[in-house]
Amino acid sequence: MTLAQPPAVAATSRTLVRGLSILEVVAGAGSGIGVTEIAAESGLDKGTVSRLLSTLRQMGYVQQRAGDRRFVLGSRCLWLAREYGSRQEDLSSRAQPFLAALRDVTHETVHLAIREGSNVVFIAQEQPDRSIRVRSAVGSRLPMHRTAMGRAILAALGPTERETLLEALHAEALAAGDAFDLDGIRRDVEQAVERGWAAVDRHDDVTRLAAAIVDAAGEPIAAITLSGPTYRVEPDIDALGRDVTKAAAAVSESLGH
Repeated sequence: MTLAQPPAVAATSRTLVRGLSILEVVAGAGSGIGVTEIAAESGLDKGTVSRLLSTLRQMGYVQQRAGDRRFVLGSRCLWLAREYGSRQEDLSSRAQPFLAALRDVTHETVHLAIREGSNVVFIAQEQPDRSIRVRSAVGSRLPMHRTAMGRAILAALGPTERETLLEALHAEALAAGDAFDLDGIRRDVEQAVERGWAAVDRHDDVTRLAAAIVDAAGEPIAAITLSGPTYRVEPDIDALGRDVTKAAAAVSESLGH
């Protein structure tokens, strides 16, 4: 009997993925969307969409307007957003004084991002009063290997966990058809381990320096990055890297590390 369980688990996972995909389609529609449109966007048949919408409606994640029978997000999504927001707000509020202090010392843009799986999500920023500065990235979600923050987080992991995550990132990039220099990224991360801060070259004339924030258990949960025009950052890169490292360590300390 136990041999029959894996297919059932896989089927359940597919149902969950489909339900979440439908929820994202509804969220992206904004002003409401019908079953036929959802089916077209999700690639699912109308019967499957109707069944999953019924479940989502019962759980409060979507609601159907009485007037036009179109679907919009339900109140349960607001609860999730509030819970997520409150968790990030605590980190943001603790980090904000240190982000502002780093901005004032360096006169460059400073960002805070959290780790979510193999990605980083930018949740806060402090910008200097300068005519040439880095554009806001708040709300952006990027694969960990593409950012200085992500590489700083990788550097803060133990060797085994780091290598496992690097291999997973490599596989994801290959599946998506993205370029991924595994050996080069390994070298960058190893250098970050040695000096305490990471950097990444996106060939866009912006230099980014980052250091990880760890929780009370020593696990990297976020990172701070300093971003500025290469011509301003590169001449003082080592000193600025140390400034970023100090700021991240101060935030970690405030979290009870």
